[in-house]
Amino acid sequence: MRPAWPLLLACLASCAPAAPSGGQDAQAPPAPLLDHPDPARREEAVAGVSVRGLTLEEACGGRTPVRAAEDAASLRSGVREALAEPGPERMIRHAWHSLRLGCLAREARAVSAALAAQGFRLQEIYEPNDGLKFTRYLAQPRAYVNDAGDRHDLFCWTQAVRRPDSSWTVREVYAGLHVVFDAPWKTLAPTGRYPRGSVLGRFLELPELQKLALAFPLLEEIELTYGRIRVKGDDAAPAGFHVNAGFALEGKAGGRSVYYTAEGALDPLERRGGKLEWDGFVPADAVGPLVPRGSGIWGAGGLKPVRDE
Repeated sequence: MRPAWPLLLACLASCAPAAPSGGQDAQAPPAPLLDHPDPARREEAVAGVSVRGLTLEEACGGRTPVRAAEDAASLRSGVREALAEPGPERMIRHAWHSLRLGCLAREARAVSAALAAQGFRLQEIYEPNDGLKFTRYLAQPRAYVNDAGDRHDLFCWTQAVRRPDSSWTVREVYAGLHVVFDAPWKTLAPTGRYPRGSVLGRFLELPELQKLALAFPLLEEIELTYGRIRVKGDDAAPAGFHVNAGFALEGKAGGRSVYYTAEGALDPLERRGGKLEWDGFVPADAVGPLVPRGSGIWGAGGLKPVRDE
């Protein structure tokens, strides 16, 4: 199997949180929110701290909030709860929330140690520059098996940034499912591999993929991840699904990757600084259309990142 990080990197340009813009956005959220009884409010608080480049201890005057410590120790239980969800979309969303809650705004070394201690297996480390590091972990093999018997592994990745003192803090987390096909498109697409109307079911029905498969007939792999959909210049970032897929020529002499997103309605919009729009928000299972975000050429070294729009 080829290294998995290039598929991940196809969405990083639109996933990375924006830097704080100063003024009110540069202020840390109230410390009591980091110990809020509602996990969703705690996640919002730790996300706000991470965007500002702080750790939880720095935001709380040197102490670690009790609930934050419990969240960091509950990463595996969060995955177990995610595995009990009724479908793959709900599964990766649940995993994403649990992992963000226990990883954001912590030192990267502490997060790596916590993940290893709780049974997550390190898969890839990629550092595109001196100040940015992406680390991928296998959370649960065979977490989801579709009706066609295709095995999907649950994975997560952390995005860490280097601070002026050379320490690393976790800035963002994503969670998803990865499946390897390595089979001709014509033998895969016509079959009902995923429920009709599901994100992956709709993806395999896209007319543009039929055309792409004429030139690149092998479908190598697909990754479905959940997280914020960030577009450069937009003030609000909805949460939703990211689909990355790799197609190849016969003999794997080259190929192409494609990247799509679909907005969801289960989580409120995020504004700059990590603030969520809770007012008037009502969660719903609706998922918007799949929107193409770019493509990349596959060759020596695997699928290449797709530049943000």
